[in-house]
Amino acid sequence: MKCSGFVLLKVLDSTPRNIKSRIYKAMNGTTVTIKGRRYRSKGLLYVAKGVKIANTLYAIPYEETSSVLDTLREKNLLNYIQILNLCTCTCD
Repeated sequence: MKCSGFVLLKVLDSTPRNIKSRIYKAMNGTTVTIKGRRYRSKGLLYVAKGVKIANTLYAIPYEETSSVLDTLREKNLLNYIQILNLCTCTCD
């Protein structure tokens, strides 16, 4: 049996509330209403098959980490994220 490693992404405590809201929407997705129609955007957790552990703590598979970090960098949110590495070994 092989297990893949995870990387924890933690939102810093000193992050302003409006930035925390932007990070939350980027990670979990959001719904927008335009002219009475509702459009749902999928969050980075859904795309990367990650898990929300707490409001400010996310577990992302190691293989998907680079794409998630690139997206957060494009949105200028990476400065407010602390990256915590976990075991990346292959278990037998």
